[in-house]
Amino acid sequence: MRLSLLLAHAPPGARPLVYLRRLRGMSPWMLLLLVFLTGCPLAENYTDEEGPRYGGDHRIPAAGPEEAPSSLTVVTFNLSFAEHVTEAITAFKRSPLADADIIAMQEMDAPAVDRIARELGMTYVYYPASVQVDGGDFGNALLSRWPITADRKLHLPHDDPYHQRRRIAVIATVDVHGTPVELVSVHNSTPIVGLGGRLDQAEAIIDAVDASGPLRVIAGDFNTSDPGSQGQTVKLFSKRNFQWASEGVGDTVDSVIGGLPLDYVFSQGLPVLERGVDRRPAGSDHHPVWVRFAWPR
Repeated sequence: MRLSLLLAHAPPGARPLVYLRRLRGMSPWMLLLLVFLTGCPLAENYTDEEGPRYGGDHRIPAAGPEEAPSSLTVVTFNLSFAEHVTEAITAFKRSPLADADIIAMQEMDAPAVDRIARELGMTYVYYPASVQVDGGDFGNALLSRWPITADRKLHLPHDDPYHQRRRIAVIATVDVHGTPVELVSVHNSTPIVGLGGRLDQAEAIIDAVDASGPLRVIAGDFNTSDPGSQGQTVKLFSKRNFQWASEGVGDTVDSVIGGLPLDYVFSQGLPVLERGVDRRPAGSDHHPVWVRFAWPR
């Protein structure tokens, strides 16, 4: 959560330091609610089921037949309005993120996704969910070192009741050496829709890929900042036979109220080898979360 955003909504004539001292006396969840309720005007949503859609393939053709991988590394990263693309590219080019086979991204626009895919030599699909106040798009992307054979946008239930912003998931099938893997890039609503609303969103995503195949990865920003929401979200995925692949990585967001666990990777059919959070600067208040899976043979 940005300090400038809180200060932007101070009462007229309020002195910044006095105002911030008063804010410190509020509970963290009241601070979050203050930002959610006053941050933006009504959203302009993309309601078309088919798009807009953006895609590109910047992979370098292999010199010979591709070999089956020994592992598959998935990264999820919310780049915070796609503002610091250069810093994100730098992060993606260093270990452990440099080994990423799949990258799920949130709060992106088309030029930023294309630039990152071009720099990393990846193919991608991107769907915007809505338009920001500055006119830029706001949506989810999936980038891959393996061919994307199918993709679609999933509208999630429960628009933000204050801003009426709609959230989506982006679903893609990736062909990893002849084996399809179903992938989802998630950006659930903020706590203003309530825990029940966000659990409905998570369940809608699971339902959308439930019959797609044995290998699935659902990754992204689940906005679990309010008390109890992490446990309930993990419980839902567990009941639907998904493992919490990023379990134990800790907080994934820096905010004025401290660290928050918002970003997750859930999976089916892929054993976890390693997982972690890259806490070095990457251009966002979120930190990239990565999981390396063993590839089934």
